[in-house]
Amino acid sequence: MKRNKIGLLIFLLFSLLQLRAQQSNPHILVKPEDKQAVLDKIDKQLWAKTIFDNMRKNVESYADRHQTDKEWILSRYLMNRVPGKRYTTVYSDNSGKKLIKWEGDAPVPTVRVNTYLRTPITEKGSSYRKPTIEELVPNDTCRLMFLFNPETGEKEWVDPQAYITSINSDINKLAQDAAILYWLTGEEKFATFAADIIDQWAKGAYYQEPIVGPCRTGFLDMQTLGDAASRSLIVAYDFIKPFMRQKNYDLSYYDTVFEKIASTLAFRGYWNNNWYAAESSTMVFAALSLENPQKRDYYLQFFLEKDTINGSCGQLALPSTVEKWLTHDGHWKEPGGYHNYPVGNLLVAALALENNGFDVFLQFPALFRASYAMLKYSFPNLTVSAFGDTGRSSQSAESLEIGLIGAVKYKQPELPEMLASMKKLMDGGKYRRDDSGFVGLLCYLPEIPEATSSFEWPRTGTLDFARYYLQRNGTDPKTGLMVGVQGATYNHNHCNGMAMELYGLGEVMGIDAGTGPNYEHPMHRNYYSQWAAHNTVVAAGASSSVPFSGSAGTKQIGEIELAAMEPMPDKEAVSPDYSFTDTRYFDKSTNTNQLRTLAVVRTSPSSGYYVDIFRSDNEVSNDYVYHNMGEGLVLTDKKSDVLKTVSTNYPLTGKDYPGFRFFTDVQKLENYSGNITALFTIKENELPDKYMQVLVPGAKDRTYFTALSPKVKTSGHQYKNLPQPVFTVRAQGEAWAEPFIAVFEPFEGTGNQSIKAVEKIEELSSSQNTVLKVYNRNNTEQIVLQGNDCEARIDGKDIRFQGYFGIVSLKNNQPEHLYLGKGKEIGYGPVSLKAEKEHVSAEIRKIDKNSYWVNCTHPMKLILENSTIKEVILDINGLSQKITTEPAGKGMSVSIPSVMGAVVKW
Repeated sequence: MKRNKIGLLIFLLFSLLQLRAQQSNPHILVKPEDKQAVLDKIDKQLWAKTIFDNMRKNVESYADRHQTDKEWILSRYLMNRVPGKRYTTVYSDNSGKKLIKWEGDAPVPTVRVNTYLRTPITEKGSSYRKPTIEELVPNDTCRLMFLFNPETGEKEWVDPQAYITSINSDINKLAQDAAILYWLTGEEKFATFAADIIDQWAKGAYYQEPIVGPCRTGFLDMQTLGDAASRSLIVAYDFIKPFMRQKNYDLSYYDTVFEKIASTLAFRGYWNNNWYAAESSTMVFAALSLENPQKRDYYLQFFLEKDTINGSCGQLALPSTVEKWLTHDGHWKEPGGYHNYPVGNLLVAALALENNGFDVFLQFPALFRASYAMLKYSFPNLTVSAFGDTGRSSQSAESLEIGLIGAVKYKQPELPEMLASMKKLMDGGKYRRDDSGFVGLLCYLPEIPEATSSFEWPRTGTLDFARYYLQRNGTDPKTGLMVGVQGATYNHNHCNGMAMELYGLGEVMGIDAGTGPNYEHPMHRNYYSQWAAHNTVVAAGASSSVPFSGSAGTKQIGEIELAAMEPMPDKEAVSPDYSFTDTRYFDKSTNTNQLRTLAVVRTSPSSGYYVDIFRSDNEVSNDYVYHNMGEGLVLTDKKSDVLKTVSTNYPLTGKDYPGFRFFTDVQKLENYSGNITALFTIKENELPDKYMQVLVPGAKDRTYFTALSPKVKTSGHQYKNLPQPVFTVRAQGEAWAEPFIAVFEPFEGTGNQSIKAVEKIEELSSSQNTVLKVYNRNNTEQIVLQGNDCEARIDGKDIRFQGYFGIVSLKNNQPEHLYLGKGKEIGYGPVSLKAEKEHVSAEIRKIDKNSYWVNCTHPMKLILENSTIKEVILDINGLSQKITTEPAGKGMSVSIPSVMGAVVKW
């Protein structure tokens, strides 16, 4: 550890000496000598030319107007312009969420600070529309803005709140693009336009102090995160500083302003969530812009080496970041939607430092893994789970592009997988290089090297910090299957117990609701972050965090535990068609024990289904909740006739912590003990409709509900921001001995489902085991076996089982496959598999009457009843060995070692 620290200090010293010699502009992302390479990229690469042309198109009209009317754009920048009210110091409330006091008077207009940390929304949760630059009032001094309400179709006077920073940020980006265009073209109209915007901003900011408030507050924004709006002007200044000096702009303001930005971001913000990393690129850009080399070195150390922790405030440098916030494979330890934000900024900061002589990527190879980590956890359509305070995110191609720059430069071993990952994103339609903006134009490789390997998805995976366990089968966007279960206490988690999302036909169909209007909105606190918004089981109508909380940040719900899984994360699967997870959870808010077994069953290359068996021992009540994207939901009987429901209100308990009160159009079916199917419909324009059928075996004392959830953002492009259908099952009393059972099958086109019926075999089921039979339209059947552990034994006429999970696949009532997910024994008819000592995961598949294909993780016995075979041949990768059989009852057994892809024949 000491040697590593000395090496890092030598690396820092060498790099800082290099940086001190740097005097030219630009230097943050590119150097003057890089200009021709960028021009060549524009000339030879269509994607780069498209970016350049779009930048020019977006800026040119503003720059042309500026030649004769400089006040047009400058007057639309939101400033404190009234003499006597050119505030230099503003104060926030104790929470750092809103401004409460303004003081001081500068000799020039100062930059307006947003009055609240969020953008304005209506009472119903819709966002007021942000005005365009053209719609802004010149030299506006009013505290309110006349904003469009999408719900009423009218404009209203409202506090613009965070739109203040956002509007100024839009103008900042115009200045940035103009400055880059000037560097590339030499056209002074672009330089003048950018310089005048920067000059007005810097003169005002020079007189301003960081907000007086808790450490979440920034310099020119209510949050340190919002100071990223200034990054565009730092970049712009880097490109036009020589022009401004030549034209006699007063440059004495800039070092002071840049140091205020660097200092605010180095010592404020939070180190125990994503804030500090998300601020990193702005801090590094500001530090790199300082004229004083000692000050420059001082602030850069807080990214490269030295933490600035003061309670919950401050920054972590890269060594601490890698240790605390990145998983072994590079995922940021927060929900997927938060990965891109901090990691993307860390990568941009590293890119800038690489350009200034720091070998950051070489010193921190974890950044390579972070640049593409989300793909490992993606559904087949390349989106990730929406668990926690986030939406439906995707792997950032921009982060991967930056990672590729470093990987090519240093010939990193991760390069082949990174190239294959980029190909996957581009082939999947998730990324176009002409959308990569100014960083792409300036920095990305002209051409991405050809991938030399294919991207291989792992069958299963886990994000341990979130207790997220996924299973997938197939990577084709249309035919691939994937399901995940998740629940834990971590930053930005939700209150959801053991929550599920599942995939089908190109979409995440079984959806998590994601976030509400914003984290402070009552709908988010009381619904989106609570149990009823998730695919889970609510105990006693009262499941909640302890103490109750629904805002952003950490909510105390405990965590789920993995009891069994096959394949284990990143391990080879024993079956090409089957997998499962068994998770456990204790809901401490209701003192409820829960068990959830989730399985993927592939029945053909284009079909398959999910099995969900959920036990919950609360003696008051238990509600099984399932949300599916779509616009229609009906309940049908085993003949596919629609069952009659009655309008009702959802039954609530006490303060309704789970949020059931937000369900609307509630319909109820009670006193019905037969099998039912919940059929969800997804309409497709000019394509066959898609469906999700949820087959539920009949049970006593169950009440079924259908309803509409509040609108969600995670339900695919056609249903985004619309209410979505919900199916729930309520058990009065415990649901342990009689667990909730559901079989989910996505299918396309009316009548094209592959499952025709699901039956629970009551005589073999108990509080310790569940046995189902699934009947398929192709005349195959699967017997699905679930056990709470490996102790209770099922011993039926033909079936033998002792384990967590197993499947017997039948054709013409003869076993084709025997799959033991994890356990001691599985058998059907004359064929059995038994673990020799340790629990085993295994599968045998019948090849013909005299041979089986075999996979097993530990030694086991293959038992054939009524057989007199004395010797068998075990073929492993073409090498054969003879094995003597042993007597077993009326048949024989043969000992099989731990093998994958072997053949047993006789």
